[in-house]
Order: sequence, then C-alpha cells, then structure tokens
Amino acid sequence: MTKTDPVELTAQLIRCPSVTPNEAGAIKYLEDTLSTHGFDCTRISRGGVENLFARWGSGKNGRSFGFNGHTDVVPVGDLEKWTFDPFAAKI
Repeated sequence: MTKTDPVELTAQLIRCPSVTPNEAGAIKYLEDTLSTHGFDCTRISRGGVENLFARWGSGKNGRSFGFNGHTDVVPVGDLEKWTFDPFAAKI
C-alpha cells in the first residue's frame, strides 16, 4: 500500500478552489487517494453538490470507520487583501 503524506494531502486539497457549490476537483482527489488505500468510494449528488462516501473494510466484524468533513469553502473575497494566494497552500 502506498503511504500518503498528510501535509501533502492537505496542501493538495487547499489547492482546489472549492468555493461552494464547486468542489473544484477536491472530491476526485479524495476519491483517488482513498481508493488507493482500499476504501470503497461512492459519489452522490444532492442539490447540485457532489458528496463522497468512503467505506473501508467489509463491516463483517461489526466494526466501521467513519469520518465526516467537507471540501467546500466560503468565497475568498478581495484577493488584493491576501498576502498569499489563498489556494496556493504556502507553508
């Protein structure tokens, strides 16, 4: 199994200009990354917004793993007021 650097994962997600309701590739990136690690991924569209459900394992042992999050952000406003591009993921 390939290891994923959590800092790089976060940076890649920040680089997606995912202003609501446009997820700007964040869902695809998560789906590809999670699938690589053995998750079964399903996309569901509700109200024009993409949602990703990912399940790991068969659930036959009565255990499940869940995480809830979102990939959308509020508009960035006036870019001139930013020191750095808000989607540059500059550390």
